Amino acid sequence: MPGFRSRRSGPRFPAAPPPDDPVALSRAAVRAALDHGFVAAGVVAGSRAEGWDGYRAFLDRGHQGGMEWLVRDAEARRTIESILPFAKAVLCVAREVPPGGPGNVARYARGEDYHEAVRRDLKAVVAAIRRHSPPGAHFRVCVDTAPVLEREWAVRAGLGFVGKNGMLIVPGVGSHVVLGEVLTDVALAPTAASVDPTWERCGGCAACLQACPTRAILAPRVVDARLCLSYLTIEKRGPFTPEESSWLGGRLFGCDDCQDVCPYNAGPRWSEPAPEPTASLDPAALAALDDEGFARTFAGSAIRRATAEGLRRNARAALEAAR
Repeated sequence: MPGFRSRRSGPRFPAAPPPDDPVALSRAAVRAALDHGFVAAGVVAGSRAEGWDGYRAFLDRGHQGGMEWLVRDAEARRTIESILPFAKAVLCVAREVPPGGPGNVARYARGEDYHEAVRRDLKAVVAAIRRHSPPGAHFRVCVDTAPVLEREWAVRAGLGFVGKNGMLIVPGVGSHVVLGEVLTDVALAPTAASVDPTWERCGGCAACLQACPTRAILAPRVVDARLCLSYLTIEKRGPFTPEESSWLGGRLFGCDDCQDVCPYNAGPRWSEPAPEPTASLDPAALAALDDEGFARTFAGSAIRRATAEGLRRNARAALEAAR
């Protein structure tokens, strides 16, 4: 990737020396992650994404819709060395999303922007494990925005499996999680046995496929973003077609339907949740919100991703459907 290599000098820093005890260092990394509130953590040794061909097939079918950066960064996702020179291992983590009731905002976006929260805690994890790492060790914290095939790495780290809805399911926790990674050029030991990334434990259950309002899950693990309400309300730029507008059902940011019906998400893991001020937003107020008001209202929120115009568009569709 641009910025990491020079035609004359190559990578801008040397690889870290091997650790004295790779197993102990990996265990310390996992323990630090759990101590900082992550519900699952594990280490993958290696730098290449084994599932890249499947990702390429997803792009070749055009299922990414207008997310052109997925095409632009496709080659970079082959190996984590495109992000961190000499990278040899990945610490993968999952953070549970707090519970929530019905609303027109997806659960993960109802509180602090998870990018900031996960990044902050992963930096604390890095600080904790750096003390035990060899001199010259390098680390790179990634939270969703770097070209990393996050779910593949998480499965290989032993965090869980990818369900039929394409979401990572952490046993005992479910799929309402957000992911993060720490890349390093330290040769850490793997913490899980080799895992087939196609393995899943859904059996004959097809609840997510049946619950999807637009049938965006074409087949187990095959999702067409162009039909997905999360894509339409967050990533799509420009106006909706009349058909797309009719699909929203009042949703303003994201959709949790395929997760809420999943048996792995059944059963209380939390005490009764407190009232959620951002579970539902007022479409009339959003339709009239200017750019400055949007920036002020959603500072520190993942809802910023939809953009001011995108959220106004969603609000207008909700108001039209309510007439």
